[in-house]
Amino acid sequence: MKTIIKWSSGILIGIVIVAAAVYMALAVYYHDRFVFGTWAQGHYITGLSVSKAAELLNSEYEPCDITVTDLEGQEYIVKASDIDIKADYTKSLQAAFDNQNVISWIYHLVNGKELTMAADITYDKEKLRNIVSSWSMFDLKEEDRTIEIVNIVDEGYQLIDTTGDVPVYDEILKQVEIALRSGSSNLDLGLLDSCYKELELTDEMKSVRKTFEKISKIQDIGIVYKFGDDEIELSGSFMSSAIVTEDMAPDLKSQKPKKNQPGSGNFIVGGKETSFPKEYYIENGFAVDNVGNIIVSESALYEGVQELCGQYSTVGGSRSFYTSRGKTITIDGGTYGNKIDSNNEFEYLISSIIKGIKETHEPTYEQVAASKGSDDIGNTYVEISIEDQHLYYYKDGILMLSCDIVTGNVARGRDTPTGVFYVYGKARNRYLRGRGYVSFVKFWMPVYKGVGMHDAPWRDEFGGDIYQNEGSHGCINLPTDKAEELYGYVEIGTPVVIY
Repeated sequence: MKTIIKWSSGILIGIVIVAAAVYMALAVYYHDRFVFGTWAQGHYITGLSVSKAAELLNSEYEPCDITVTDLEGQEYIVKASDIDIKADYTKSLQAAFDNQNVISWIYHLVNGKELTMAADITYDKEKLRNIVSSWSMFDLKEEDRTIEIVNIVDEGYQLIDTTGDVPVYDEILKQVEIALRSGSSNLDLGLLDSCYKELELTDEMKSVRKTFEKISKIQDIGIVYKFGDDEIELSGSFMSSAIVTEDMAPDLKSQKPKKNQPGSGNFIVGGKETSFPKEYYIENGFAVDNVGNIIVSESALYEGVQELCGQYSTVGGSRSFYTSRGKTITIDGGTYGNKIDSNNEFEYLISSIIKGIKETHEPTYEQVAASKGSDDIGNTYVEISIEDQHLYYYKDGILMLSCDIVTGNVARGRDTPTGVFYVYGKARNRYLRGRGYVSFVKFWMPVYKGVGMHDAPWRDEFGGDIYQNEGSHGCINLPTDKAEELYGYVEIGTPVVIY
């Protein structure tokens, strides 16, 4: 029994000695290699030396391009291939190797180990500097940055200030390099205050700003014109032409009031209506009185009012019209439409500016159409096609009447006038008198001078080519039953589109 125990103990001791020897042999083996279960950057580097592991990781490194976004949202790309980016993991691997315990290799065999690596990034700094310096954000040099007042179409006078948010080249280059080393693919300069600066303003720059503050108060008069569904704010683009500049002053200072030219010889200075100041000065290109008030020309304001009201005074103007045959045509002329009292509106504007009134205003009309916008015909109207010799009547967009007609005799030069007119009267049982004729009609609806829509009981046929040689004296002839129906529909003021 004792012999068996001694024999078993000897075997166990031998196994322990052999295991210890193998364990230590592997520990010695890993003294210059990474131990079991070691991973780095997704690669299994067990058994590799630092140099071999670095060679592997360096060859697998894939640098990314960087998208740099400036404060204005402009994007710039730094391509890795353009600056020869390289990565070296040697230092990071060496540090990890120096910290590994070869005696505990069996622990890593069971549990594994993922190393956190940080590569040393190198690149061609001169190439990077050349790329960054070529970006458009650096096109405007600091010495060329200014503050100036410019007149922009449809906006009026605006202050162009290039002294703020000046990109700082050295800081931006530094941030790009930090992004490169950290492996970032995006860099937003707008989030970094250190990348931009404000220039110190000169006395001249400060003066330009003060002048613009005065101009802004004049341009922002706070009046909104309402033309039907359209609203037009009288902002900078409207007022800018009336602000007296250095070029305008010599002619305007000698301007005298004239009865037939509203606003001539009058100016608004410091909130008061006056003649041109006897003493005036030029301040950053604009005429001011002796206390620095901007001078506003009333005659220029009158021209602006005339132009504005003209856009919505539609009588006799051009209109786009969608016909019953599905075509969009342009119709010129006629007596129908809106006519705004521009002289009254001029007086209103001057008074409002002086009193500082800010409101939404509807102009005074001398003549009013179905609607007060640019599309003034509306959905209730009479449509007459001379080419088709046909009449249509729509009420609220619904076709209520459609019939053949006969218009003016072309051969005799009695063509029916074209344009947009309106029914300006209604009468029953009237005699129509002209050169060489007297005709009795039951339903008379005049639209322009002696031209109107009426029944023609003397005709048996309507439509076709009758009008070419046997047409009317200019009127629109309808069958009696259709004339009666139309007479019952139309009201005085109903638009009549003739084309």
